[in-house]
Amino acid sequence: KPLYALILTPTRELAIQIKDHLTKLIKYTDIKIAVVLGGMAAVKQERILSKGPEIVIATPGRLWELIQQGNPHLSKVDSIKYLAIDETDRMLEKGHFQELQQLLEKINTNEKKLEEKQTFVFSATLTMVHDIPEYLQKKKRNHVKSKIQKFTPGQKLQKIMALVGIKNPKIIDVTKESGTATNLMECRIACTIDHKDYYLYYFLKRYAGRTLVFCNSIGCVKRLATLFGILDCKPLALHASMQQKQRLKNLERNNHRFQADENGLLIATDVAARGLDIPNVEHVIHYQVPRSSESYVHRSGRTARAQKDGITVLMMEPSEKQYYSKLCKTLGRTEDLPMFPIIDRLLVAVKERVDIAREIDKLELKCRRDNSQKGWLRKAVEDMDLILEEDEDDLATEIKETADLKRQLKIKKRQLESLMSKVLFPKGFSGKYPDVNIEFKLNTENQKAIDIMKKVIEEIPKEKKERNKRSSVKKGFFKKKTLRKSNRKNV
Repeated sequence: KPLYALILTPTRELAIQIKDHLTKLIKYTDIKIAVVLGGMAAVKQERILSKGPEIVIATPGRLWELIQQGNPHLSKVDSIKYLAIDETDRMLEKGHFQELQQLLEKINTNEKKLEEKQTFVFSATLTMVHDIPEYLQKKKRNHVKSKIQKFTPGQKLQKIMALVGIKNPKIIDVTKESGTATNLMECRIACTIDHKDYYLYYFLKRYAGRTLVFCNSIGCVKRLATLFGILDCKPLALHASMQQKQRLKNLERNNHRFQADENGLLIATDVAARGLDIPNVEHVIHYQVPRSSESYVHRSGRTARAQKDGITVLMMEPSEKQYYSKLCKTLGRTEDLPMFPIIDRLLVAVKERVDIAREIDKLELKCRRDNSQKGWLRKAVEDMDLILEEDEDDLATEIKETADLKRQLKIKKRQLESLMSKVLFPKGFSGKYPDVNIEFKLNTENQKAIDIMKKVIEEIPKEKKERNKRSSVKKGFFKKKTLRKSNRKNV
């Protein structure tokens, strides 16, 4: 059977998602699909390819590996009629997916078939361009004849077309100037690094809805998953260092949980940012400011999908201000993102819970480390056929320390259990959000964050008008005062 189409994606999760969608489309045909991914058994994939699937969906690394091994079906890759590259800008980034360039060269070797081949490239940030970095701007200022210049969207597209091998492109641009969906509400929370956990827990408990939290590092994802697990938020983690089966299992479980649990929580790195269609996500929270504007756009794109409303909250500490400024500049934002309103009086109970959960996390980590060290020492002694001599006093001290640690852990868990049994936000509590003229009532069930933010946006022009009015009154007052002084001098 011929190989008709090849679809390339940057992540395994995205490849599986595309396969699931296409499987539904070809249900009543005899077309076959194969998925070629790293991290999964190559023997199984070779068996599927031996059946001659017309469509192959793949990540570049494993695909190139099988081509080099001489897979008979993949040897027809230079005769394909359709090539689709998803998240093209990410795939062609310098230092990433080195096999992609070799694949493209292999695909474009057959000049006869080249004219018949149709190539599709997709991305929400294909035309996004950045300012020249500061160190290059200095270089440009110092050298009059410097050729360093900022790319235009057109030049960026031309470069991509040249790399992919498209000669007569037809460009369809449906992206907005802002880079994000029109029905997406964007806002931020300015806080210190230590307070981010408080604000995140506050948000999760205060507002109903499914939430996807993005972090910049795997370590941060692991820490938050553990902490919010202790706080009984039932989080799921997704990151690149997880085994492939576990990643897919978590994603699948997450999809089912999001359908069943109206307050589902997924904590992930950017592995979940591009292209993944996780259903019914109402909130996207950037626990750390993304390092690029593309990441911000793709992360935020996990909500406000298919004409639904969504909200994205950027949590920003002082040291992240430079990344936030770059982000605003690239996305053409002339004004700061509006602040998400927080009721400070309600943070007292939140802090109490989170602080105890942090202590439990530290104690559990200490217990695990101690057990691991003891286990390692005993195993090393057994492997060398030695006898471990333990001083009775040392052994007694060790047992006492372990018992103390377990006792402390038990006390902290009881404290947290007691706090969790109480109502976090007392009903009947009402007032106004600081800095914005919006009333709130805590007896309102299933309060939506997006509804609160809409009211804040509505109030911003009124607040500006009021501030301008006050400043003009002040200016008028000072003018009168200076006039009186000058009149006195003249007299």
